[in-house]
Amino acid sequence: MSWEDVRAALLLVVIAVYGFAAAPLAHSANREKLSLPFATDELTRLQSALAPMGLHPEVEELADVAYRVSSFQADLRRTGLAPFQDFFRITGTGQAWGLFTYPDRFPARLVVEGRQASGGWIRLYASLDPDATFNEEKLVYRRIRGVYDANSERARATWDPFVSWVASEVFRAEPGVDAVRVSFQQIHTYEPWEHAEVLVEEGGYSARERHRP
Repeated sequence: MSWEDVRAALLLVVIAVYGFAAAPLAHSANREKLSLPFATDELTRLQSALAPMGLHPEVEELADVAYRVSSFQADLRRTGLAPFQDFFRITGTGQAWGLFTYPDRFPARLVVEGRQASGGWIRLYASLDPDATFNEEKLVYRRIRGVYDANSERARATWDPFVSWVASEVFRAEPGVDAVRVSFQQIHTYEPWEHAEVLVEEGGYSARERHRP
């Protein structure tokens, strides 16, 4: 066997393994998450698509099927990639995030607010809000976003230092602000034909406050 044959075989293995790792298969299955608004919305769409075919499953039935299929895919992916985990770890080439993720119609956006001397809060920054753009150039930069992204469901180690940094930026630029609040607000994104408004606030969480020294 020539070196060209060996190299071709190695390349074939690499393509097969990483192709499987990047395939749109579920990484995990969680039945509770199928009851969340965005999942129910997608299942309702599927229910409507099946109706013309004479199929009329309930949303809960579709959720059960989705859970079983996701569980099978997750187990298949986990088993198939298990022999290569050490290689992924040593080379730092694992597929750590979902390449083909689901669309979340109830995402969270970062919001920065400042408290004035009067005691009232004003919005300084909010993702996709043209009227609240404080420090937008920095906050949307991909390396900065990497610090606070994924903190919306639960606060991670990077969240509190990030809030402190944002507060210091606000205090430096806004002398009339004596406190800063940073949070995530859940929003509901609509299709253009469904609603006149693109974003509707649903609530806030992971809120942190910092006061001027």
